[in-house]
Amino acid sequence: MNVNGVQMIPDEPVRLLDELESVLKKQLELAHQGDTASEKFGALAAQADSLTRKITPLNIRDSDELRNRYNRLRKLYKALCLVVAAEKADVCEDLARIRRGRKIIGTYRQSV
Repeated sequence: MNVNGVQMIPDEPVRLLDELESVLKKQLELAHQGDTASEKFGALAAQADSLTRKITPLNIRDSDELRNRYNRLRKLYKALCLVVAAEKADVCEDLARIRRGRKIIGTYRQSV
């Protein structure tokens, strides 16, 4: 909407973006605490997915007024992905250690 030469942004996209930013920040905080396996993290992921599905058809990237907000959300999402990937790598290492330990115990049992 254009009023007196100023582009007006409808309230709904702004509200959805604010809500998505809040959800991503909460997820990032939980991820930094190593809490990505919790129900709360999963619920926030589902909420972020729902918000993203509502925002996508709005073509926010095409809006000059909302482009900065869109870029900020992308940065938050990338940061969240990095933290989750790092935690996943840690879990994979722990799992590999456990498997090696079980194999060693199994070999020991067979030799005794």
